[in-house]
Amino acid sequence: MTSRPLHLLIGLAAALSLGPACGIFGIEDEPDITDGDLCSSDDDCITGVCTTASLCSHSACTCPGDACAPGGDEVDACREGWVCVDKDSILDPVVDFFGGDPSERHGYCMPRCDAGCPEHYVCNGELCSPDEYWAYPIPTVVWTGAVAGELSGRNGDTTVEVEEGATITLEGFAESPTQTEITELRWTTVSQAGDYLDHEGSSIEITVPSGGTGYRRVELTAVDARSRSGMLTVVFSACFGAGTSCGYQGSGCCTSCDDATSTCL
Repeated sequence: MTSRPLHLLIGLAAALSLGPACGIFGIEDEPDITDGDLCSSDDDCITGVCTTASLCSHSACTCPGDACAPGGDEVDACREGWVCVDKDSILDPVVDFFGGDPSERHGYCMPRCDAGCPEHYVCNGELCSPDEYWAYPIPTVVWTGAVAGELSGRNGDTTVEVEEGATITLEGFAESPTQTEITELRWTTVSQAGDYLDHEGSSIEITVPSGGTGYRRVELTAVDARSRSGMLTVVFSACFGAGTSCGYQGSGCCTSCDDATSTCL
């Protein structure tokens, strides 16, 4: 029998004592993040799917009877406070979470409202549904020039009155709730005349149309590294400046109209 050097035997024993947690002989830890937990990649999740909401997808399950109970059934496949629910009982399904076409007795694990909804979920009847957009970028626009202001928030919109012909500079920013890299800031502008302009970058300069009744709409779209996007809209509405003629029945002035002279103040 060939003897092994003592230092090799000691090293082998130490490696075996560490177990699979250290990935010895190619064995690696299984992920311990499960349904609805925060994730950054598919490998993080026991279910193998990290959704676009940065939440692990829900496990498939089977109800004990011929069909799942209306409020769901507690089964071993679902985590505590979650129940097995068939597809027809799932409210506002999200494609990432609920793929396939399960039968009446096969479905997905869902959290119940009475157990307390997980973070980034909302109560929808008896069950909690994932907020699929919470992880999307949050854009911000700051404008200076003839007028100054700021708007922030996904799907935010506002209208700003500004004197016709004015020039405005807009700066765009965005942040990610999951700290994902923002890869693109994209602008789209259009006036009442229908002249579209697309632009990429952090800033843009616009001119408000003349005429006192026109506008220029500005949309900022922020995109992150997972192709999620958030958009907001600012509409700059043109008005007549001081010394110009008022519009129909004294309308259109940025401030007010002098009825005696029909002149904007």
